[in-house]
Amino acid sequence: MTSVVLTRRGPALWARIDRPGAGNACDGTVLAGLERWLAGAADPDVRMLVLTGTGRSFCAGADLAEATGLLGDLPALLAHLDRGRRLVRGIRAARVPTVAAVNGAAFGGGLELLLGCDLAVAAASARIGDRHLAVGQVPGWGSSVLLPLAVGPALARRLLVTGETWSADESLRRGLVSTVVADDQLLPHVDALADAVAALDATAVRRMLDLARPVVADAAWDREWATLTAHLAAQAAARVGATPPPDRPTRPVPPGADARPGSPGTDTLDPPPGTEPRRCAP
Repeated sequence: MTSVVLTRRGPALWARIDRPGAGNACDGTVLAGLERWLAGAADPDVRMLVLTGTGRSFCAGADLAEATGLLGDLPALLAHLDRGRRLVRGIRAARVPTVAAVNGAAFGGGLELLLGCDLAVAAASARIGDRHLAVGQVPGWGSSVLLPLAVGPALARRLLVTGETWSADESLRRGLVSTVVADDQLLPHVDALADAVAALDATAVRRMLDLARPVVADAAWDREWATLTAHLAAQAAARVGATPPPDRPTRPVPPGADARPGSPGTDTLDPPPGTEPRRCAP
């Protein structure tokens, strides 16, 4: 079974992330499927790319379980996360308009995928937030770069630092999404949008995208990536330092003790007990 279902709906190529049991979090198979979706824009008959999710989640970001498994091999972990970073940047450079059809929760990397799209149409029940800090992480797929362009620097800092969740209506008021529709109208609304774009001159649309997409300096992307790299390196070093000798059992974390990722006595990137969602890494 594929983790990303690709479907042609008229002039649009849809990608539906299909890991509802994992909040549609991005593991390697999802990233591979989204790369195939992005490559589909080379077909001249494809006039729009649409990204959505299965069930109640749009995307909860990078899969923390997979990232935890790579923490002992920092270069491999960074290569995995850089794959998502390059995907978001590729979406921003697509030759056709890109649309996030936000069917449900979009957190962490899910927010970053949304931000990479030209338009975001949200179902009324959608919930959107950054949530990197909820799992002791910092962005790596563009939140710090793209969020200020969408909502302004002050609101971007608020969303990044507080980790709060916005409703679809508040996301519309703040400029994070372009349209909110009833849940059962999400697909037909985006279908109509694709048909409207397909009726326009393709060359003119591509040139309009060049004008309409905000220019982001490489330095902004580089600063975010350097911060994530340093953060993960520190977590990996702390994890090694917290590993007991082979003849000693792992010390359990006492109730109420610091259980943040990388703290003594912990050996995963799991969030503190009760923190959710668990899968909103960069």
